[in-house]
Amino acid sequence: MRRPFSLLAIILLLSACSGGHNAKPTTSTTSATTDHTDAKAHSQRVLDDVIEAGAPGCSAAVGVKGQVVWTGVRGVADISTGNPITAHTVFDIASVSKQFTATALLLLVHGGKLALTDPLSRYVPELPTWATTVTVGQLMHQTSGIPEYVGLLEAQGFELSDRTTEDQALQALVGVPKLEFQPGSRFEYSNSNYLLLGEIVRRVSREPLPQFLTEQIFHPLGVTMVVDPTGPIPGKAMAYEKGSTGYRATTSGWEQVGDGAIQTTPSELVNWADNYRTGRLGGSDLLNAQLSGAVPTEPGGADRYGAGIYLLGNGMLDHDGAWGDSSRRSVSARTERRPWRSAAIPTSKTRRRSPIAWRNSGCSPLRLGVDR
Repeated sequence: MRRPFSLLAIILLLSACSGGHNAKPTTSTTSATTDHTDAKAHSQRVLDDVIEAGAPGCSAAVGVKGQVVWTGVRGVADISTGNPITAHTVFDIASVSKQFTATALLLLVHGGKLALTDPLSRYVPELPTWATTVTVGQLMHQTSGIPEYVGLLEAQGFELSDRTTEDQALQALVGVPKLEFQPGSRFEYSNSNYLLLGEIVRRVSREPLPQFLTEQIFHPLGVTMVVDPTGPIPGKAMAYEKGSTGYRATTSGWEQVGDGAIQTTPSELVNWADNYRTGRLGGSDLLNAQLSGAVPTEPGGADRYGAGIYLLGNGMLDHDGAWGDSSRRSVSARTERRPWRSAAIPTSKTRRRSPIAWRNSGCSPLRLGVDR
């Protein structure tokens, strides 16, 4: 079932871009310009209405054919200094990073380095015997049955502020005696799948995942992104948790990559999202591989999960992300597969999936649509 705010996003999407498939032709340049200006002003008003000026806030962007045509910001990046969020403020995009890991894997597949039908045990042989029953493709489509490594580390007593390494996460999976369900039998989202995909990319390419993504994806597309979950990033927003006494700054010492950890801005993600329209990186073969084999996320449902991205029943591509408490830091991205238009609006409610923008606290997520 389509969500009301998804429909609203599409309506504003079309009006922001001067018409859609069913829109009436604009009668004059002045009218089209006025509509565009009104849409921008409305989007900014929504941000202003839901976020206090001095509170941690949001950043959003709108793109048309990969070109950013609007950015909206509200709130501060750092309460202690009062520095405001700008269009250049960097955020941790969390699980939106998964589509980059999946793309890295597919580049290796198309290079003949591995196959989606290969067993996980071929690349991570230290895992228990259940790894022989899980394929690389099942990791990518979140149907492996492997439990969540985050929960496993938390069960060992680790908290968000503690330092945990990639090896510790892998060792937690080595200790898993059995899978939660038969591989391929159903969809169940688990960060472990993409942690392992990142490890496979590292072992097959013989390059750390951050280096592979930089050389094979970020640089070829000309996007400014960094894979670094814990290091200092210039211009990055602080993360906050809101409690009864106000906002409290939080930091994470978790070093895992593959399932998250990319740092960037909404405008840069607009540029990336346009690759789903153009196929500039990897061509049509990669574009098709990103969506082919997508699996239903629930029995009888229309939404499916492809290569690190949801293909919704209404044709939109979608993923959100959060790390730690979802009210603390979140980002979401959506791509609508229609001719070429795009727009972003904020919603007034937190939902599991919705389009581009970042927040560094409990403000509402934003929506971005990039039409193909």
